[in-house]
Amino acid sequence: LGEPLVVQREGNGIVLGKRRSTHSSILDNLEDPKLEVQAECDLHGHTVREAEREVHRFVRESQQNGTRWVLLIVGKGLHSQGGKGTLKSHVVDILSKGTPARFVLAFRTAPRHLGGLGALAVRLVDRL
Repeated sequence: LGEPLVVQREGNGIVLGKRRSTHSSILDNLEDPKLEVQAECDLHGHTVREAEREVHRFVRESQQNGTRWVLLIVGKGLHSQGGKGTLKSHVVDILSKGTPARFVLAFRTAPRHLGGLGALAVRLVDRL
C-alpha cells in the first residue's frame, strides 16, 4: 500500500481522495445515498492541531478494530473567521499525506444524508 493517495477537488466543493488501485465500486459506495458508516468522529470546534491528533487516533483505532467505513465530521466552516472553514482542507491533507494515509483506501465528501460538504466518508484498508 505504498502508493500515494491522489486528491481531486471539484468546483462544487466535492473532494475525492483515492489510490490508483482503488476499485470503482468502492468509490461508488462512498457517494451512495444509502451508505452506512460503522463509526464517526465529530471534529466540530476542534483546532487544527486537536483535529489532527483526533484523526490520527480515530483512523488508527478504527482500522485496527476492522472497521471499514467511517465518517469524519468537519463542519462547513459557517462559524469560522470569514465563513470559510480550514478544518476540511487540513483533514484532507492528513488523510492523503499524513500518517493516517497508510490506513486509507479512499475518501470523498459525504453523501447528503451523512453531512454532505461538512463531512468526509472514508473507506479504510482492511486490517493488515
